[in-house]
Formats: sequence, structure tokens, C-alpha cells
Amino acid sequence: MVHVERPAQPGTWVCCVPCYWLRRSKAVHKALLTLAMLLVTSLLVTSPVLFLITTLPEAEQPRECSPQDEVCLRDREGQEGVCESSACEEASKRMLASVKRGVDPCRDFYQFACGGFSRNNRDNRQTMASFNTLQSHVDNQIKDILANTTGRMNGAFYKLGEFYKSCVDFKKRPANFSPMYQLLDELGGYMPPRRMAPSDITPLVASLLRVNGAPLFDVYVDVEPYDHTRRAVFLDLPTKSEVNTFYERQKWLQDNFLPSDELKMQGNNVVESKAYTFIKLRVEEQRLLQMEKILQGFLPKNMGAKERENETNQILLFCSMLNKIYPRHKDLYNWMDQRGFLAHNLTSLQENFGYIRWGTLFGEVLGADRNHDQELLGPEDQVIYVYVTAPHYFRSLGKLLNRFSRRIIHNGLLLLYARDTLHDVVNVSASKNWNASCSKLSTAVFSSAVGALYVQQYSQQHLNSVADKVTRLFDRIKSTLAERMLVMSWLDEETRTQALLKLRALEGKFHVWPGFQNNTRIAMEMTEVVVDPHDFFSNVVTRFRQIRAVKGDALRGNITSKWPHPFVVNAYYDSTVNAIVIPTAMLTAWPWDVGPSYMSHATLGVVIGHEVLHAFDVHHRSHHPEEWLWLTTESRRRLEARIECVAKLYAGSFWKKVQFLGNSVDVQFDWNVTRNENMADIGALQISYQAWQTLTNGKDRTLPGLQALRPSQLFFIAAAQPYCSNVTAEDYIMSVELDDHTPHPERVNGIVMNSQAFAEAFRCPAGSKMNPQRKCSTW
Repeated sequence: MVHVERPAQPGTWVCCVPCYWLRRSKAVHKALLTLAMLLVTSLLVTSPVLFLITTLPEAEQPRECSPQDEVCLRDREGQEGVCESSACEEASKRMLASVKRGVDPCRDFYQFACGGFSRNNRDNRQTMASFNTLQSHVDNQIKDILANTTGRMNGAFYKLGEFYKSCVDFKKRPANFSPMYQLLDELGGYMPPRRMAPSDITPLVASLLRVNGAPLFDVYVDVEPYDHTRRAVFLDLPTKSEVNTFYERQKWLQDNFLPSDELKMQGNNVVESKAYTFIKLRVEEQRLLQMEKILQGFLPKNMGAKERENETNQILLFCSMLNKIYPRHKDLYNWMDQRGFLAHNLTSLQENFGYIRWGTLFGEVLGADRNHDQELLGPEDQVIYVYVTAPHYFRSLGKLLNRFSRRIIHNGLLLLYARDTLHDVVNVSASKNWNASCSKLSTAVFSSAVGALYVQQYSQQHLNSVADKVTRLFDRIKSTLAERMLVMSWLDEETRTQALLKLRALEGKFHVWPGFQNNTRIAMEMTEVVVDPHDFFSNVVTRFRQIRAVKGDALRGNITSKWPHPFVVNAYYDSTVNAIVIPTAMLTAWPWDVGPSYMSHATLGVVIGHEVLHAFDVHHRSHHPEEWLWLTTESRRRLEARIECVAKLYAGSFWKKVQFLGNSVDVQFDWNVTRNENMADIGALQISYQAWQTLTNGKDRTLPGLQALRPSQLFFIAAAQPYCSNVTAEDYIMSVELDDHTPHPERVNGIVMNSQAFAEAFRCPAGSKMNPQRKCSTW
């Protein structure tokens, strides 16, 4: 933390922050003189930095407030006492619902802040206090809207409502798997041993992709990694379970949270978690049993018992072997961290992965015009590149395909599509809450229309007001980070200058896409949708074909701005445009009525700070090398050393045993994978706390019923409680193995362990668990 000395006379005014520091630090004096020389000699390039520095607010003075910023005007006065508004009463109730009395915050702050949290509590107060349950709250909102409880499923949204209703009504009918097998027959059907198998699997792979099936690999079009004005084709990992996409969690939140051969590092040895191995094998066993049941209806009824057994074993063996070559999550993470994307044209792609006729596949799936695209080749300025996201998997895939006959591969791919995409669409017993499943399916296949419904429950005036308030908070976080950058000793002058330039150019996307307010656009999109109230399965498959169809000049059209799904609780940094994005669901989650300023700084302020710092971490550094020009070799070495400090501190601080199947199981964390996220967590808390302190002069109101706690203490409690959760031992083991983030208990404790302000707020003794002698900090 940067501690600011308060002047003896509160009315004293200094011309600017750099002047203030210049008078008090010879080291900073020398550094800033060097920086000034740099700015003078390269004025045309670095004049924005000069503007940024000279317009920073004075650290010991309240920030300038615009006449429209009522919150800023109120906070500038340093209002104290107890806030008694309804918003503050609700905030107090939410906080008290999770705090566990009797726990020493200096020993285990997570238990102090979250020990009373209950996932099963139906009180909406806790729902709004946790990121974990906030997504469930949003999902329930959408389900109620689709069920027409608000009377809005008419006009442009009528067909969407009919689709949802056809899904809900489908549960009233007996389970019928015939439509699934009929679709498999349309895709080629079962191929018996005596039939001559095709020599090429390309037509089948293309047919599956057109009906949203990706058992072998997926194909999509996105922004070119090295030229953000153009598009490129991406070959991605297979969709291992569309059932999870629709019925358990949205695809955009999934992050490969499915079993794989995940390993973890322990010292210099690679050791697999026994508990995780058990979970992985159990899930795969259940998956194979499901496929075996599907095969009973897929194989001919008149097939002999011995032949049926042999055929079943061969097909299941192929499916099992395909699952085994799926990359481990940490292998994928490390590959993305250390390597760049390699661009292929069709010739290169065919030479490296010759088991698919790629020109034919792209023509079938992407609608590429051979005459226009010349098989994606052409003059240098016209080439459309193909990027393989996991090259090792695609190389292993080629070896696997050579081990099986084309007939077994054909049957295996159809089986995988049936199990992973179709089975639970027709099996209503697969979901404990069918209505919720219908809501998630409708959201997945009509994301634009559902986004519009979700957004339109709020007035445009309210959304603009919220976005404006978040923008002001974003500006405060940026200004605070800029102040800190000015005095960071590990930055050399060139890096400091370039970092400030990058920070100044960083944008925040908080406003809603205008298209979500345009019902005419939604109506046009829904024109092609035809819903049969009595044929839910057909409705789903038809929609699959529609969302997979590539319209117009998709490969060569102009790149337009990307907008997030407004109903997703997931903020992120978009490196392609140097912007942080926070969807509507997060912006509207907290009340923005008049209340203590620490409530917004400790929650959304920390989220903003976290995503801002991802613009300055070392992940994906090989993917976009031009984005790392701001960081010199020496400064990168120092930054990586500081991030390594975080990894070592966490490794030496956290061990855990969980009770799993009657045994006490050791959990070993891989801090190398989580280190960038941990770095962003630690820095975000420090930055948002400093921004709050500067804004309020250290004065703020307390909450009713919590007068015994100082505002600084309430800040840290508010920052911790969005991560409150109750998870099973199995969920905890899976999160350790498959998430880039630290599990929530260790995440909260690790953040505050590195905060001197936290130790001072709770008066934690030096050397206590939450106040270690050595702390790590980057930004």
C-alpha cells in the first residue's frame, strides 16, 4: 500500500501528486526527473502520459466531483455516523447473514466473513451477496420471464415463449427415444460389419457439425489473433458434453470443467490426485454405461449376442480412447501461457492433419465459396488463416484414427453425438428440475432474444445511470493505479511510461448493446424460427441447424464490436480491444442507492481492479506479442519475480484435507497455474482500498447493527463475502484440479494476507496467520 502523509493544515493545497512526492523522496525525485526528460524528448508519443499525470487528483485532498455525481459530492464531505437508508439496512442484513461470530479474523478471515453463509438459505439477501449464487438468481429471473409471469412473451418474443412452452410440455409425455435414433439414421445410421465403410470421415464430421455436434473437434469463426480487424477460422477441442452446456452450466462459464487426465505438480514429481482420479474414473464409467444403453437401441435388434457384444466393445473402446487423449487442463493452460498461435493456410493444415479434407469441411460447414475464397488461399492480403487451439490433441487424434477402422469411427461418432448432445433432450428424467433445464436450453439456443428480454426488464434510464456510476468508479480505479505506477521501484522508466499509456487507453464496457433494446431486430432474427408446439425434439434440432448456419460473407465481412451476454455473471479483460467488460447481471446486482462508499469499492471496485490488472499480467504473453511492447525485458523479469513471490507464499501457507468417501484426502494446489489470478486479486484489493480512502478521506458511515465495526473493517468484509460458498468435497477437489482461480477460502485469505491495510484495520499481530511477516505485491 502507498501510505499518504496528511498535512498539518487540511486547507494546504499542492499543485499535483508528482510535486507532492518530489518534495518527499529523493529516489522518486530522481525517477520523475528521468521520466520528465523522457516525456520532453518524446513529446509527440508520450504527451498523453503527461496529461494523465498532471490531471491526477491530489492524494491528500478529496477528488473533484462533477455536479451530477451525487455520490461523489456526498462522499467528499466524509459523512460519518450510521447509514439508515433501506439500502443500508439490506446491506447490513446480507452481511450479518454470512458473518460468523466467535471466529478470529486474524486467524481465518474467510471463516469470519463467510462462516455463516448457507447455500441452501432461500433468503434473497444471501443470493445477492455471493457471485456463486448470483448466477442462480439471474437464471431464476430468466426462467420466470420465459414462463410469462411478467406477460412479456408476445410480439418479437412470442416464438421464444412457444419454444420454452414446448419444452415444458414435453415432460408431460412418456419418454420417447425414437426421434433421436431417427436423426442418427438421417446422419448415416449404424454401419454393420459387412457394409463397406467410406474411406473418408469428412462428410460425417461436417454433417454432425451442422447439427451442433462436435464429438471429434469443433470449428468456429472469430477475430484473427494478430490482426483484430480480420476474421480467422479456429479448430477447437471437441464438445465433450452438450448436456452440461444446456442443463448444468452455460458453455461460456464452463472452462472445460469436465473430467480429463488432470495431473498436479508436487515438488519435481508429477503426482495424480487419487481423489480426483476416482472422480474422473467414476464419471467416465457412468458415461460409458449410458452409451452402452444407447447402443441397445442403435444396434440392429436381430444381431446375435456374440456379435452384439463384440461390436459394443469396439465402439466403446474407441469412445474411451478418444476421451483419454483430451488434453489435461493444466497442459492447456501452460501451452497458452508459453506458446503463440501458429497460423495455417489450407496447404499447411492438410500437410499437418491429413485425416480430414479441410477444404471440403470448411465448404460444408462455413459455406466458403471455393471460387471466391480459393479454398481460403489467395493474395497475401486476402488469406484467411486457420488456427489450431490444441495442436497436441489434433496430432494425437490422427494417431488414434489410424488405430480404428472407418466403420467403428463412424459408429462411435454417432454414439458420442447421441450421448453428449441428444440423449437428455429426449430423456426428461435426466433433470431434477425440468423447467430450469428448459430455461437454460432456451437461453443457449436463443441467447440474443433472451438477452433482450433480460435487459428490457430494466429501464434504459436506469441502465445508463448504473453504467455512468460504474464508469466513474472505473476512472477512480485507473487513477489510483496510475498513482501507484508512478512510485513503483521495480518499473524502469520506459516501462513506466508505456504502462501509463496502456492504462490511459484502457476502456470500460459497461453500457448495454443498443440491439438488446431493438425489438424490430429481434423480430427479424426470429423470422426463420418455426416452432411446433407438439414436437419439441424437432424444434431443438431445427434450431441447432439455424445457429450453426453461416450467413453472408462471414469469413470476409467487417469486424464489428463484440458484446457480452448480459445475463452472465462473469467480468473479463478483452485483450483484443484493451477493455474490461462487465455484463449487466453484475452491474445491477448491487443497489446503487445512497450508502457507504466502501460497499461499491469493496465489491465492484475489486472486480474492476482485478480485470484491469489482467492487462498487465504475464499470461498469454506469447499469443499477442505486440501487447507486451510496454514491458522491457528487465521489468518483465522483476514482475515475474514478484508473481513468483505470490506463488511461493501461497504454497507455504495453504494445505488442506477434505473428507472424501470416509477418508481424509490431502489437497495439493498448483500455485503456478493460479499465480496470475492471485496477483490480480491481491493488487485489486489494494487499489480499490486506496481509491476508497482517497475518495472519502478515510471517513465513511457504518451500517445499522454493525456499529461495533469500523468502516475500514466493513470494507474488507464486503470484499470477502462475494466469494462465500458451500461446496461438497467432490466439488472442492474438482475446482482445485480444473480452475485457474484459487478456491474461495484460500482466495479470500490469500488476498488479505498480503494487505497491510487489512492487518491495521483488524489489528492483527505481526506473524499471525493473516498478517505474515513477508507480503507480496505487484501493482
